[in-house]
Amino acid sequence: MKKLMWLSALLCLTMMACSPKYGGKADFSDPDRVTPTEDVDAAGPALSSYYDFSDILIPREMKLDPDSSLLFETTNLKAGRLRFKGWVDPVSLFDFFMENMPRDNWRLRSYFKYGVYLLVFEKPDKDCIVSIQKGTINSWLEVWVTPRVVHDRPE
Repeated sequence: MKKLMWLSALLCLTMMACSPKYGGKADFSDPDRVTPTEDVDAAGPALSSYYDFSDILIPREMKLDPDSSLLFETTNLKAGRLRFKGWVDPVSLFDFFMENMPRDNWRLRSYFKYGVYLLVFEKPDKDCIVSIQKGTINSWLEVWVTPRVVHDRPE
């Protein structure tokens, strides 16, 4: 009988945790919290999100780590590092960026694969480096965006 009571209590707590009324839905009322723009499939929920960079899609399974992220923004420039963690296979993340970055007009310049996953993309005015690392439980994703540096070399 005691086992049945504990099982019932555990089931109720699990159902409450998944309910939007009890915290199952994210609360974006904090002004310091980033509200992602979602890429929504007509048939279902958000598949992925754009965070601070409107041209870099992030898989929905990856969650922003604001304490490890850094963003610099002026009227003409947005640069920095966004760090995410999630329970996603690094190869899947690699494939996600290989498929989605060109859709946002990024051109692949080079990459490292296996062991270390590092992708380098470019646009005419900026570069993006995507770093994927497998952790013990989670995978870590870092997205670095920097303006393109133009060197004027004397001839």
